[in-house]
Amino acid sequence: MPLPVLAMMLCTFCIGTAESVIAGILPAIGHDVGVSLTSVGMLISVYAVAVVIVGPLLTAATGRLRRALLMPGMMAVFIVGNVLAALAPDFRWLVVGRVVSALAHSTLIAAFVAAARDMAPADRRAAWGAKITLGIGLSSVVGVPAGTLIGNLFGWRATFWALAALSLAATLLLMRRAVPEAPPVTVTPDDRRTVPGAARPFVLPGPLLLVALVIMLGTGGVFALYTYASPYLTQAAGFGPQAVTVLLLLYGAGGIVGNTVGGRAADRSPYAAVLITLGASTAGLVLLALLPGSRWAVAVLFCLLGAAYFGTIPALNTQTVTTAGTTSPTMALTINNSAFCVGIALGSWLGGFLLAHGRSLPSVAAAGATLTAAAVLLAAACPGRRNSPAVGPAPAARAADRTAAVTGGSETTG
Repeated sequence: MPLPVLAMMLCTFCIGTAESVIAGILPAIGHDVGVSLTSVGMLISVYAVAVVIVGPLLTAATGRLRRALLMPGMMAVFIVGNVLAALAPDFRWLVVGRVVSALAHSTLIAAFVAAARDMAPADRRAAWGAKITLGIGLSSVVGVPAGTLIGNLFGWRATFWALAALSLAATLLLMRRAVPEAPPVTVTPDDRRTVPGAARPFVLPGPLLLVALVIMLGTGGVFALYTYASPYLTQAAGFGPQAVTVLLLLYGAGGIVGNTVGGRAADRSPYAAVLITLGASTAGLVLLALLPGSRWAVAVLFCLLGAAYFGTIPALNTQTVTTAGTTSPTMALTINNSAFCVGIALGSWLGGFLLAHGRSLPSVAAAGATLTAAAVLLAAACPGRRNSPAVGPAPAARAADRTAAVTGGSETTG
């Protein structure tokens, strides 16, 4: 693995850990700063809102910056946010620290994936992009448990200090070797007639928004159950509390495998990969709704659900870039990341709504399957086939090819 790709994956690992580790240290924070668990839970909501709303705006504002400046600069913002959280004298400053660290989330992940795709051979772009998102999978399996353990042993502030230190090390590693800059894309008059939004550069094309909707529904379906995985496993499936940790690790391990395999599949056919992975997520949720009493089946299905969900990410990243029209790949991938965050919030809300109205935990899985099934139907309508390599690149991609031929760079639109 090239050093810049490894460094970007480590940075993504830190970002993914920072996003999720807060759940493991909520009780300690609440006890220390003297607020209720409900109030501390705002740290998760505030982070997500900042990612969804501020992420695209910040990406647009920094779109002209060179990657050599953008990536270390945004990592510095992320590090400052974690330092502020570690030093926070009260709950308000802790919220400020979380918001500051969230500012860099979408822009960084999008820039990392776009850069990795630009560095990759033509037939390996999705697989190299998956190496970056693998950092998020590893954060679930390694980062969050390690961060929680550090918080339990040395206090919750130590978790943020550890994140800041690891992020600094990853940033220094990233700066050791320059990441190639994205070549400019020239759009011809022919492309302006054929690419949606080409004449209006600030208007997102319809196909890109359709892919974002697929992401929201697919992610929402999985997280409707995953948010309540612990009560499902203990109350519906009958596992003990210690087994829950093992099963969640199996989910994360399945995610690592799914992310890797999904990247390779997306290089062959992103359209088919999206349909297969979302279909597998739907089937897994349906079976979890029907077979909660079979412990072995639940254990296997949780692992497969993790593989199916993380397997969708490389394929959806590829479809996001290929449907972006004249929207920059980094901006398109920022919209992509925001869609994932909205999907997580949607799924969590749906599961909580059903449980609050007396529905069973298996019915939450069934409701999640309904969302992912809707995502499959929408994905079938996405223009993936006509953007597939077998048919020929989209007009914006042809423009990038022409620019790359002049500049000696690789195309940025995938």
